[in-house]
Amino acid sequence: MEHTQERLLDTAAELFARQGYAGVSMRDIARAVGITQAAIYHHFDNKDALYIAAITYLFEQHTLGISEQMAAIDGPASRLELLIGTMLELMEKDPRFRRIYMRELLEGDEDKLAAIAENAFTAFYEPLYTLMGELAPGADPQLLIFSLAGMIFHHLEARKLAPYLPHAAKRHTEIPPLAQHITRLFLYGVTQS
Repeated sequence: MEHTQERLLDTAAELFARQGYAGVSMRDIARAVGITQAAIYHHFDNKDALYIAAITYLFEQHTLGISEQMAAIDGPASRLELLIGTMLELMEKDPRFRRIYMRELLEGDEDKLAAIAENAFTAFYEPLYTLMGELAPGADPQLLIFSLAGMIFHHLEARKLAPYLPHAAKRHTEIPPLAQHITRLFLYGVTQS
């Protein structure tokens, strides 16, 4: 990927994460990148194509190398813990993907959701689906993926509230203890975690 295209995707992702799809124009993106609108159209046919490419770029940045790391580990429970810890760390460092993801879920635009699923999620989804099948052969892998994603996303956001609640503990906001908690809860449920 050439440098201008990467800068364009990164900047567009930032603007879309902060302001949403409707809140960002191609002119805004061109201005932020320091190029003309015509230069954007040299790389992308329209705003929709740029939006999907920016989300795909973000998701690939978050998942780059995780599948390979998971493949090098024998036990499915160990692969799960690696996955959870890595996703928490990456999404803490760069919250743009989870902001866009949550916004799209709330807005429910079926065309955008379909494009995101087809373009951004496909490569990473299959190893997750396989892992969930290994962990719980009798369960629905897709529902398990959704449950796991919900736990990861919620814990990242709930950390902002945790210090103000009674019984607050520093470990409630730190990534390694959160990864261990989510892994145990996911594997063993409430009564054994």
